[in-house]
Amino acid sequence: MLLNHFISILQGCSSNNTGFNHLPEKQYVYIMIRLELHYFLSAFTIIKKRIQQATPVFKKSFAHRAFATLLELTLSFILLFSFMPALIAKQLSKISTHYICPGLLNRFYNQNHQQPFWFRDPAKMAILVRFTVLADSAYQLGLVSAEYSLHTMNLSLIPADSATKMQLDKLCTDHLFAFARDIYQGGNIMKWIKNDEVSHVAQSADEDFLLGKISSIKSPEELTTVLASLEPAGEEYSLLKAELKKQTALHNNLKTAQLIAGINLYRWIHHFHFAQYIQVNIPAAILNYFENDSLKLESKVVVGKIATRSPRFSTWCYQVVLYPYWNVPPDIGIRELLPRMKRNPATMDKDHMQLVTKSGRVVSHAGISWSQYNSHNFPYQFRQCTGCDNSLGVIKFNLTDPFDVYLHDTNVKLAFLRDIRFLSHGCIRVEKPIELGNYLLHNQLDSNYLKACYKDQNPRPVNLDKKIPVFVVYMPAQVRGDSVYYYKDIYRLFK
Repeated sequence: MLLNHFISILQGCSSNNTGFNHLPEKQYVYIMIRLELHYFLSAFTIIKKRIQQATPVFKKSFAHRAFATLLELTLSFILLFSFMPALIAKQLSKISTHYICPGLLNRFYNQNHQQPFWFRDPAKMAILVRFTVLADSAYQLGLVSAEYSLHTMNLSLIPADSATKMQLDKLCTDHLFAFARDIYQGGNIMKWIKNDEVSHVAQSADEDFLLGKISSIKSPEELTTVLASLEPAGEEYSLLKAELKKQTALHNNLKTAQLIAGINLYRWIHHFHFAQYIQVNIPAAILNYFENDSLKLESKVVVGKIATRSPRFSTWCYQVVLYPYWNVPPDIGIRELLPRMKRNPATMDKDHMQLVTKSGRVVSHAGISWSQYNSHNFPYQFRQCTGCDNSLGVIKFNLTDPFDVYLHDTNVKLAFLRDIRFLSHGCIRVEKPIELGNYLLHNQLDSNYLKACYKDQNPRPVNLDKKIPVFVVYMPAQVRGDSVYYYKDIYRLFK
């Protein structure tokens, strides 16, 4: 009942432009007040309880209850118009140090001479009203509406003092920039990948682009148009959006979660507009190579087992190695190879293995007393000789990632005949490595040389003329042909 009293009174204040700095957007103010009244009512509830505890007689008659209600209402107005500006300032001071897009915000207000942008022009306030509506439908883009909504600021009044008004202005701008950024770049990307070595390269250009877009908006209609223009064009993205809308309406939480990951990763990868890039989708066990967003090569891959998962990351391919050594990672060497050698030392020759010291010197294994070594004192690294028997095959693609993971050929080609190709220690085996190498090296590979399977060749590194971005992602929902296909969630990331 008290809530309705407040709403009717506040509606009247808004209609008469009384007490609200004559703000032009009455609807906006009313919406903000109605949504945030619970913030004030918590204080009123405490006052009411204390009055009732101090004067139990209030419970005994209608007159006393009416008086208590009137007292509550009076105290409410005192709080609302006397104390709340200070509380608003306090809330703003807490939030202002945690801006979502501080870099963009500083550039925006430097460009506007450190003056309020929204609260000095009725047309600008109308844009904020439209933004509030659009943010409420962010879920249609795979985003979380509450992360951008102006309703979450615990504010009911536009403050009169210039400093607090400026803080509120910045908060509104910050939320708008965050919304625009996530539409353009994809939201919450670090939830879906573990290491990103690519985004920082485009950060400055992305900020310039977003700053120009938001600064150009002069009406609510332009806001709608600009935000829509930040989304990728093309049928593939439209199919993902339509499928997300469908599964959301069906309340299929699992598929919705998978689509949210897919649509945000799609926006992230495509917003860079790289001339060349490689994308590996782990659940699909498929590698795609693109030039100017056009698919040039699709190849099956073998990715990590459930116990030794391929990591999710973005990185750069900088080098192709022909006839590579396989420098066995120490954990694999200790856990798998050392016990095998202790059981049967002849396995060293059978598997074309070498022992290498920390300084890189090859030592003979003929006189090694394997029994004296264990996981704590083994001083060597295993290395497999070059050739077609090598686990990396005859071509390897070096990456800059911190996981010691790379793309490579393989000596076990039969694995590509399987539908389920989650078999590796984490590295990514490529079915068509020579074709991929020729794309990256502009058809300079000698295929006959690689297919001849020469033994004991010295590895031959070939640097790319420019680094190629590589995205290793986990997208159970992906467009295949003219529809969305759902792959098995092999790593159980969507439970």
